[in-house]
Amino acid sequence: MIEVSRDIPVARLENTFFGIVDIEDSGFELARENHRHDFFEILWFTSSVGVAHYIDFEPYPVESGLVYFMAPGQVHAYEGPSPSGYVIVFSLEMFSTIMNPQLRVLFNPFMNSGVRIGESEHGVLLQLAGLMALECQGKKDFFILRCYLKVFLLQIARIHHESAFALDKAGQRMSLLFELLEANFRKERHAGFYASALGITPKRLNEILHQKFDLTLTRILHIRLILEAKREIAYGRKSFKEIAFELGFSDQAYFSRFFKVQTGMMPAAFRSRMFRHVKSDEADIGSDG
Repeated sequence: MIEVSRDIPVARLENTFFGIVDIEDSGFELARENHRHDFFEILWFTSSVGVAHYIDFEPYPVESGLVYFMAPGQVHAYEGPSPSGYVIVFSLEMFSTIMNPQLRVLFNPFMNSGVRIGESEHGVLLQLAGLMALECQGKKDFFILRCYLKVFLLQIARIHHESAFALDKAGQRMSLLFELLEANFRKERHAGFYASALGITPKRLNEILHQKFDLTLTRILHIRLILEAKREIAYGRKSFKEIAFELGFSDQAYFSRFFKVQTGMMPAAFRSRMFRHVKSDEADIGSDG
């Protein structure tokens, strides 16, 4: 169900903890303007349509064999023809029972480029999708569906082994770091906070980040802040002053300068660009940036 509020519309997973849909099923519409979810979503395309879909305002191809992973709060949009494939959705409760960091990190909002599935893996994943669909139509047992989902994710993790999150000590720390960032990026901007939580020094933390991502913690925090700012600015009716305050900026002018340096445009220009894609009666929210 889509709930339209004063912000970006929210798709909610209601009265269920898991679902799987064949995109070609009658009555299912993949095409939708910017919206966000309160659940986890896997998009597996089994045909190509030559257009892009958007995750957090960035375009990604709709191509056969690509699997995308989205976490709650991420913004998704697609306005092209429906390809073939599957949509798998599940609740935060189910996700919280998946403890393997190599699986959890697939839903990291910093990594949206998807995983490409080869022909040799297609058949196994297709069988697992069929088992999940069959269980959903039957008893819909939480633990059985969790097992099928975990095997599905393990197959993909084996295909796309992300070395930055390998199960060595540094890799485990990176998985924990990104969870800490999600929970604290609005208020905590100092490396010392995150390094202390990981049991290492700020210097060591930045060494690991440079080695694995060629990024500093400050740069990662800036990327995450800009992503959230874009989400809030895009269709929301909050003033830029409100957004600045919620993101930990004490001054709106400083927030606007920060946004311009990171994106090349002022907040008002970004909002205007987003509004070209919505109805005129939803677009007139004013400009205070």
